Amino acid sequence: MKPKGAEEGFETRISWPAAVAKSAGIVETVTNDRIQYRRQNDSRMITLSLSKQGLHLNPLVREGDVISEHQVLAAVIPVVKQFPCSRKTDQKDYYIAQLLSPSLSERYTAAKALSTFESASVSKALIDRVNAGNEHIYVRLEAAAGLARHNEEQGWSFIERCLTDDYLQNRLEAVIVLGEILNDTSCRLLCRVVSDNQQHPEIRAGAAWALGELDNSLALHVLIDSFSAVDEGIRIEAARALAKLASRFTGEIVKEFPRAAPDKRPGIAWALSKSLSKSGNFKLEDLLNALTDDEDVRHWVSYILGTQDQQRYINQIEKLRARDSEVYFAVTVLWKIMTSWVYNLEEY
Repeated sequence: MKPKGAEEGFETRISWPAAVAKSAGIVETVTNDRIQYRRQNDSRMITLSLSKQGLHLNPLVREGDVISEHQVLAAVIPVVKQFPCSRKTDQKDYYIAQLLSPSLSERYTAAKALSTFESASVSKALIDRVNAGNEHIYVRLEAAAGLARHNEEQGWSFIERCLTDDYLQNRLEAVIVLGEILNDTSCRLLCRVVSDNQQHPEIRAGAAWALGELDNSLALHVLIDSFSAVDEGIRIEAARALAKLASRFTGEIVKEFPRAAPDKRPGIAWALSKSLSKSGNFKLEDLLNALTDDEDVRHWVSYILGTQDQQRYINQIEKLRARDSEVYFAVTVLWKIMTSWVYNLEEY
């Protein structure tokens, strides 16, 4: 796919050394060489170094600060949470006028902003942009998304047409837009794309990713079914999406686990493992109920538990030994290996 240009909102990635919180918590210590915070879910003290890649990181927090998951705590550049605006307006007429600007970026921004307003004049302006055949596809899709957010049929029908466009980039843009509309209709459209074997694999993979952004349980079965897809990219994005949903729908996914076909269990197990590592919103009994006599199920239950923080489940593990001694043994062996200093040790 061709990258977007300056007028289309650049797609480029810039990376720099930083220390990022993997969990919410409270900052306990800030020194010249480290930051320590107490993790919220288990009160464990986490230490982050202020030296990376030979560079010193500048702390961005102070002792006593409440921090959130994924917050940047230190970096080599300033990181801010807010950007000052030189001009503020809440007048929809301003954005309606901007829809006719000669600047593509201004028209695109206006279409996006107008989705927060609901009025007859806004609907008419957005419909005009959707129907403007000479308008850029990004503006037309954002205008359609604004209509769809207010459940106007013209918006949904245009997005749906774009999902079968001859140009793959337009299909992908439609998928991305649907991932930003948080309702059941967008979820169903994305599910249809993921399940459509006639769709291009890259578009199906993109739709699987977008389902992870919607936080909607309607996507669970479709994502799980995607683990049977021939294309590995679809399976990978479906697993990542399911991992995002697993923190909220843990119970539903655990129930599906023993019923799933063997080729789908690796994706489910990976998603549960990653979600549980981050959220901790899980008790051992939840997974014990999924244990069956099926050897494959037992293998993947061992994997899920064996990839968790040993300290988090050490007090519950005796329940597993009473239920299934072989799975208990496998889990404890995994813990031993993964907590060893040689685990992930790389050769020069």
